[in-house]
Amino acid sequence: MSKSEYALEGPDLEKYVLCPYDRAHRLLPTRLSWHLNRCSRNHPKSKMVRCPFNITHVHSVPDMQKHVIECPSRTKFENYVRPDKMPPVEPKPGQFVVESSEDWDNESPVKTYNPRKNCEQKFIIQNPQGAPPAARREFRERERRRFIKNDKF
Repeated sequence: MSKSEYALEGPDLEKYVLCPYDRAHRLLPTRLSWHLNRCSRNHPKSKMVRCPFNITHVHSVPDMQKHVIECPSRTKFENYVRPDKMPPVEPKPGQFVVESSEDWDNESPVKTYNPRKNCEQKFIIQNPQGAPPAARREFRERERRRFIKNDKF
């Protein structure tokens, strides 16, 4: 047997993020905020601070001043605080309107369709579903009498 049959794929390390408190910790980005809470309690003497714009950004105090200026999450925060400063939105193209001579509101009124009444007039065999057995038995007997009375049975 060839070697490739037994080869197993390892974890995709590009998907993982390193913990700023302990570089040995590798975790998925979705678990980062939970892990940072736990890890910060385990490393109380580390001089790390969290970014005011995104709690998953943890840096040392001197690096944080530079990070706050360049933080990619800052733009989202600025746009939230000052929506009037956002770049103008492109106008949407006009709605597509179809010209038509039909006007359903001006058409003559038509009687509504009542399926039960239609079945009674045309002698259609019905199956009363959802009714209790006694009601179904009564319905079948009533329909049998109606069909026999009109010679449709």
